[in-house]
Amino acid sequence: MVGGEKTLKALAAEAAANEARYKARVRTVLRSSYSAHWRRMLAPLLKALELKCNNTAYRPVMDAIDLLKRYLEQPLKEGAFFDPAETVPLEGVVPEQWRAAVVDDKGRVERIPYELCVLVSLRDALRRREIWVVGANRWRNPEDDLPADFEDNRDVHYAALGQPQDAGEFITALQGRLRASLDRFDRALAEGTTGGVSIVKKHGEPWVKVSPRGKQEEPESLVAIKAEIERRWGTIDLLDILKYAEFGTDFIAEFTSVATRENLSKEVLRRRLLLVLFGLGTNGTAPTWR
Repeated sequence: MVGGEKTLKALAAEAAANEARYKARVRTVLRSSYSAHWRRMLAPLLKALELKCNNTAYRPVMDAIDLLKRYLEQPLKEGAFFDPAETVPLEGVVPEQWRAAVVDDKGRVERIPYELCVLVSLRDALRRREIWVVGANRWRNPEDDLPADFEDNRDVHYAALGQPQDAGEFITALQGRLRASLDRFDRALAEGTTGGVSIVKKHGEPWVKVSPRGKQEEPESLVAIKAEIERRWGTIDLLDILKYAEFGTDFIAEFTSVATRENLSKEVLRRRLLLVLFGLGTNGTAPTWR
């Protein structure tokens, strides 16, 4: 085995440290962006969606959502923390690495980071279909996805899926596949047949390096389209296409700002676009279809 057990332990420790630093940075950026921009959508979102849950394990998330709804009309300036008398669900809602950011040294729960944790937990629960949205399509009740005779013919449906009905058997098979993959990776490292994956040093620490993929072949359909365009019209400046499309459709009129207000009129925006299209203010070159 390349590097032995010591190297793998060092890799695991370095990965954990890097992940912790990365997650701390993510928390800081998320909190800033959420409080400044995204939070304004919290009230309309919770008022528009009717959420349901069939799994008691996700009851804390549902309770947390109910808590947020009760505080929707209370501005932050009137209370950055939840009332001490409130029962604030933490387990199953706030990850361990977020606890220090959510609960202060006096045991108070701060609303901004807690709301973030609730929304992240809600997102994960929706993706797992543990919480669902009444009237939705993609996020509908997962029970509606099952065949009407599922309970009566469970064995038939599991056989069609190629999966065992016993959860332990499924987990054992999955663990076996993972171990087999790790064994193949270990052998490939020893034999130098990983296809560019190697263990190197970065800042004096072990690091898994993956070589970049080579240039992929152009799809035949794209090659055919480009050849036909060149046959009909020769070499075309793509910016010319954009320019004449704007002249013919006035699509700039459909541009809207993601900000709360707009400073540029449509005419100013059009003039700036034309400057770019004609190569002014850029390097003076226009991309062509080739």
